[in-house]
Amino acid sequence: MITSLQELIEELPKCSGSDYVRIAKNMQIPVSDFDECQSWDKESYTRNCLSRTDEYELILLCWEPCQKTPVHGHGGEECWVYMVDGLIRERHFSEEVEGGSPLPSGKSEIMRPGQLSYMNDMMGFHTLENIHSGRSMSLHLYMNPIDRCRVFDKDKKKFVVKEMEYDQVIEEEII
Repeated sequence: MITSLQELIEELPKCSGSDYVRIAKNMQIPVSDFDECQSWDKESYTRNCLSRTDEYELILLCWEPCQKTPVHGHGGEECWVYMVDGLIRERHFSEEVEGGSPLPSGKSEIMRPGQLSYMNDMMGFHTLENIHSGRSMSLHLYMNPIDRCRVFDKDKKKFVVKEMEYDQVIEEEII
């Protein structure tokens, strides 16, 4: 069982293959462990890199009320989302577009603190939205970093490739 952010960051470099699944399923990290990692923006959720190697990427997303991602894929990589605080709705979509919007694939789930979700491109695309009346935080573990992914562009009414960026990179010394 991983019970602190520091323990998670120390354990990830030792992992390979199915180790990431085991770790993702065995985390109980208190909200207070993320105090030094948070950043907030009223315009958009923030992407805060906590740790990155050639094998994985660990990112804390900080969400103000009603913020959401565009419908997106994961650049061929696997993704586990651990809900730290608040409530996030995850909705799945297919690649098909009708009337200028991607078609829902039917799966929709509300994630609560301590819950885990999994996504990869074989499952289609998804969007995440903070449905909590306050702030929410989610921890994203990607098995291989994602530098670009396909995102649905509402103006162009099609999927486009987007380069991924961080709002901040956390120095490990503060964690």
